Amino acid sequence: MNARPTLILPAQRGGPMKVKAADGSMTPFDEGHHKGQSFDVIVPGQLVRLYAHELPKMREREKIAAARFAIEERIAAALEGQHIAFGRADDKRLAVMDSDELSRILAELEAQDIEAADIYADFDWAAPQSNPIVLADRIIFAAPEGYTIDPDWAESGVADMPPSDWGTLQTHPGKISLRQGDFARKSGLNLPFAALSKIAALAMLTGISWLALQTAQTRATLKQADDLKSQTAALYTQMMGQPAPANPALAVTRAVKSGPATDPNFMALLAGMNGALLQTSNIEIQ
Repeated sequence: MNARPTLILPAQRGGPMKVKAADGSMTPFDEGHHKGQSFDVIVPGQLVRLYAHELPKMREREKIAAARFAIEERIAAALEGQHIAFGRADDKRLAVMDSDELSRILAELEAQDIEAADIYADFDWAAPQSNPIVLADRIIFAAPEGYTIDPDWAESGVADMPPSDWGTLQTHPGKISLRQGDFARKSGLNLPFAALSKIAALAMLTGISWLALQTAQTRATLKQADDLKSQTAALYTQMMGQPAPANPALAVTRAVKSGPATDPNFMALLAGMNGALLQTSNIEIQ
């Protein structure tokens, strides 16, 4: 079962929407609770038509042009205003829906901060059945080339059949998503807006923490260097009886190279420095 919840749109515009959770439970759509979530969206089948085709493998633009030519005698509408979506490579079917109607549905969902992951016709979303699926606002004929009608259009025998429930309907794995072409999602990530916001905030906090750590380490290193320089200057003054030069370590190095090795002042200074260095980690004389 799809882990993403399903948003079922009403057959009549303005009617209540329903949410089918991954476990099959049904709840009315609640904007306060469901806002910012990602759904598979089920549109009324009255808005979509399905046709079989025998088009060969070709580029998407060429395939759409060929599809328009192939179905122009079977569709009673201007082809320029129709959105065409194809099944998978092994699915020789195509779905047709009015582009303006699909744009309107997406705009209304976006206005409520709802992410439409995939969009299916109800008769293609439901698993094929031999009997019609009678619901309160529609009757679904689920089949490879199925369709949906209003209850008022049904024959008396069909309208009198026991009603079905959205929660018990099984889904068709090979359904055609209308999220193709101009209506494809901007991103392949099926993440709701709220989840993306949390990820962005976490990334920002991680960056700030890293910068703070680097700043703290730099300050600690500079402070350690200043402390070591002060200790070295104090030791130089104590041993030599004179103020320390700007760079005491350099003065000691020069004394090692040029001064007499038996100079008692120098030996005392060197011994004292070695003792101080032993108390300071990660420091040695090369």
